[in-house]
Amino acid sequence: MIQSALIVCVGNICRSPMAEALLRHRLAGRDFAVGSAGLAALRGNPIDPLAEQVLAAHGLSAKAHIARQIEQALIDRADIVLTMEKRHMAALRALSPQSSGKIFLLRRWRDGADIPDPYGRKLDEFERAYDMIHSAMDDWISRV
Repeated sequence: MIQSALIVCVGNICRSPMAEALLRHRLAGRDFAVGSAGLAALRGNPIDPLAEQVLAAHGLSAKAHIARQIEQALIDRADIVLTMEKRHMAALRALSPQSSGKIFLLRRWRDGADIPDPYGRKLDEFERAYDMIHSAMDDWISRV
């Protein structure tokens, strides 16, 4: 039974914190742990202001988020690890080959497409990333 998820992107300040907040909200009331980390995390940084703005528009928040770097212990503790891009999945599988069976692309059940990084871009790119994350989460929630 899946009881925890780790969501991974690059900096852990845009996509993965948005996905973490969304999944946590969608599974509220269930015994399910959700976390996020970055392959090249901007350690200690808060969520990007535009990512927080998009979350707020959907009644969510990740204001307390603090970016952290991926570590083997985080991968070990998670039942599933969800990535934003295929290259993230490959990097994690190289880092932790024994965990490759639980590392998946977030949009696996959709079109298998990457979710582009909105970092440094305009609000509409953050909204697009959120929409892609939201639709992909529907598929994962039905499986956990």
